[in-house]
Amino acid sequence: MQAPIGFSGTFSNIFNTPNKMLVFSWDIKLEKTAFNYKSRVFIVLWTLTFLLTFTVSMVSTPTPYLTKEFVTGEDVESATMEAYGVILSLGYVAITLGSLLGGFIADIIGRRTVVFASFIVLAVGCGLFVVAPNLYWLFLASFIEMFAVGFSGPAISALVADYSGQSSRGMAFGVFNLSWVTAQIPAPLLGGVIAQVSNLRTPFIIAVFISIFGVLFSILMKGKHAEKKQVAEEEGAVIEELDLKQVVSLKRVILIFSLTNLLNGLLNGFIAPLTRGFLMFRLNADPTEFGLVSSIAFGVVTGLVQIPGGKLADKFGRKPLVLFGFLGAPVVLILALSQSLLEFTFLMGAICAVGNISAPAISAWLMDLVPQRRRASVSGITRTLNGVGLSVGPTFGSFAWNSTKPDAAIPFGVAAVIYAVSLPFYLMLAEPTKGSPKTREAP
Repeated sequence: MQAPIGFSGTFSNIFNTPNKMLVFSWDIKLEKTAFNYKSRVFIVLWTLTFLLTFTVSMVSTPTPYLTKEFVTGEDVESATMEAYGVILSLGYVAITLGSLLGGFIADIIGRRTVVFASFIVLAVGCGLFVVAPNLYWLFLASFIEMFAVGFSGPAISALVADYSGQSSRGMAFGVFNLSWVTAQIPAPLLGGVIAQVSNLRTPFIIAVFISIFGVLFSILMKGKHAEKKQVAEEEGAVIEELDLKQVVSLKRVILIFSLTNLLNGLLNGFIAPLTRGFLMFRLNADPTEFGLVSSIAFGVVTGLVQIPGGKLADKFGRKPLVLFGFLGAPVVLILALSQSLLEFTFLMGAICAVGNISAPAISAWLMDLVPQRRRASVSGITRTLNGVGLSVGPTFGSFAWNSTKPDAAIPFGVAAVIYAVSLPFYLMLAEPTKGSPKTREAP
């Protein structure tokens, strides 16, 4: 649920047969050429992701203000930024752990079960925010809340890929991404308004009830291993033609996407305290204004580019669209020059538009290159490295902010550099030739 800018790590013995290769075979007759957006599984997955994202986005607005209530000392700004940086980092550590466990568990016991359990954990985390008496409780609440996000992610991504063909997978992820994108449009603003007119804990109470509803709604997703039918279809396919140029090492795919995910997480983690600090202490935004900027710059803009991004990814390929996303790097530096909420919203929206138009392409690209039965675990691996970056990023971001204030150009400049570093790794990775390739494992 972020702009796809980067990912990393070395995994040599993750699978029992590390020397396996991915072979793309051309079997157009058996390839699914369309995705059924009205299917029960898709509707349930879309709704569950919406609820999950809505809950987390709604409470993200009052969280820094609730943190501010617990800090003491003369320099409230620095103390708040440091404490909030810890909350973000702990939350991202939880995403990291949750993604790793969730990916492998989903491939073992079933993806539906993992999604169901995630909403139970989410309800517990939001409940702890409601009763938190000090910062330490906020740290624990954030950890549990974000663990639920990481735990569910690989299973949901794998299920979306399971029910889409390679030729339409970009569009499938584009439509699916609207679930978390549209949730981010009203949620931050709603969280800010409720916190301001009621109290800072009310959004968390509402979040508990939404989480409970998610638990009940997930029961509608029938089937412990909904992907088994497609596995049988793929294993029964006849390889008509092999293109040796399309033989890609599975280890190489994991390594490159892990590296870019690490950098992507580092960027998003690093820039999170910068944008919030800029809004709170440079532009003096209140909770409602804070939520409004988040809703427009992050939610509306990101939502507008998902469908075009999916169509372009299927028509022109994954790689060109991903490379286009790096044009947002220089705009990150310009963001520090914002003099008003309007300027900040416009520039942040431009970054989100350029960066997130490639979101469907990146998701589809990875799923294209991974065998069906490995999708959840490989997604968990790449998300884990993304979580590592997210875990350390906020701490460095908060330190950079406090060390260079009031000059915001330096920390935003560092963010722009992090943005651009993952570009060479994407250039190293090929993609399947345009068509309807099957992804298969062969010795």
